[in-house]
Amino acid sequence: MHSPVATTTVNGVYCEATERLQEADGQITAIDRNARVRSALPKWRLKRVIEYVNMNLAERITLADMAGAAGLSRMHFAAQFRIATGLRPHDFLLRCRIEMAQELLAGTNQRIIDIAMAAGFQTQAHFTTVFKRIAGDTPRQWRLTAARRFKAQKVQQAPRRELVARSPISIVAAGWQGNARAAEARPAIGF
Repeated sequence: MHSPVATTTVNGVYCEATERLQEADGQITAIDRNARVRSALPKWRLKRVIEYVNMNLAERITLADMAGAAGLSRMHFAAQFRIATGLRPHDFLLRCRIEMAQELLAGTNQRIIDIAMAAGFQTQAHFTTVFKRIAGDTPRQWRLTAARRFKAQKVQQAPRRELVARSPISIVAAGWQGNARAAEARPAIGF
């Protein structure tokens, strides 16, 4: 007669109880089981997947495509990818697409639908939903905010003579005397 452990193993059914029985018998330890489950995707495989995603971002990319680039089965790849990056493969793909869309929104005047298609989304509605979830704003709001940030950076990089004309040194050189109260306080402070 077969033991329950032998029956589940012979039938090819994975059972956590099998490992627990083996652990109780001292055949394996909890550390062995966790080490086997928690191996991350090697860096060279991860690099291949990232390159594949970046080259095909506008195309339809499936889990099988990403796993194929890594040279692994879909489920094995998905588990190792999540351990290595902290993201599911699909979430990683969406983030890459949104980053590309943000670059296009900030750097071009293309219509939002064109940017959505260029980033690999099938509809503008899906693009807007995903964009808002990841970036916090709709693409239009984000573009307006990015334009304001760009204008603010331009103002900060104004020509030096404008900044010098407004500096406290130039104000003093122009004959600013201050108010009477400040003038009275100066001798007491030692200025």
